Order: sequence, then C-alpha cells, then structure tokens
Amino acid sequence: MSLCGPPRARKRINWKKFEIELAPRIKNNHISTISDINRNIVQLTNNIQNECENCSYSVGQSELLKPLPDEILLEIDTKRILRKNWQQTRDPRMKTLYNAQVSYVKDLLIKHRLHEWQLFTSTLNFKNKSLYKLNRRLLHNPPPSQPLRTPAGTQIYDSNLKAELFADTMTAQFHNNPGPPYLR
Repeated sequence: MSLCGPPRARKRINWKKFEIELAPRIKNNHISTISDINRNIVQLTNNIQNECENCSYSVGQSELLKPLPDEILLEIDTKRILRKNWQQTRDPRMKTLYNAQVSYVKDLLIKHRLHEWQLFTSTLNFKNKSLYKLNRRLLHNPPPSQPLRTPAGTQIYDSNLKAELFADTMTAQFHNNPGPPYLR
C-alpha cells in the first residue's frame, strides 16, 4: 500500500445553492474606464470565492466508505492479537500463525473490494449516464504527486517547496571549477 499524500478534508459544493446565492450578487454595472473593469473583476472574483466557501460542506469518511463486514473486522482483530503475541514472545510458531493470518486478511479484503466493485458496476446504466460519469472519473483522474524527503527527514508535498528543495540540493552539489576565470 502506498501513501501518496496527507489525508485531505473532503469538501463538496452545493452548486444549486451556489447558483441561487450568486445570481443576485452579479450586477450589470456601467463600465466606462479600465479601473471600472478591474474593480468589477475583483468584485466578481471575491463574490465567487465567498459563495464557493459558503456553499461548501465537508464530507465525512462514513459517507464515502461503507464499513467492513463484521467477519472481516473479526479477522483483523485476530491478526492484531497474533501480532501482539508474536512481538511479546518472538516465538517462530506464533510468527507463522501471524503470517498466515495476514495473508488470509489480505485475501478477504481483496475479495470484499472485488465484490463491492461488482455490485457498484451492476448498478450502472446508460439511461442515467452513470456509466459515462464513471468512465470520465476514471480517465481524468490525475495521479497524485509523490512527496520528497528533506535531509532532515520531513516530507514535502507542495510543488513550490519541492522546487526550492531541488534548487538547494543542486546548489550544494555543483560548484564552479577551481582555476583561472578564463577556464570556466
């Protein structure tokens, strides 16, 4: 399992509410100068940003993922108990049991995900365009960027900080050749 970034707060925007609340804020002002254009652009941008913030809401984890079935949760608890026992005793037989339980839990999770995917795909149809929406979502999902580690060990996710880290690293690694200036 690879972690591609820190957990993000998932936000959704109620677009119908956004449209209803933004419509009265957009005014057709008489524009005669460049400063009027700039002022109206700034005002429109601020209105859009404010309404996006006002009409957005956080989506909890429970709304995104269904809970695992009880039998899988029981097997995960058993795996945790076996790991704890193995860490305390360091008994090779306990390690064998733990490894077998890990494989079993992985298989259960793979089967569960496959079953959930099959249930989901069986609900798709052409009439409500859910099949096309899924296709678009799968095709246009950009891959997440991988973090970089600083020499101190912290992870960097921001593009600007990554660029600074590259610049600092290259500056530290590459120096001018010693010698007369005409040879450089």
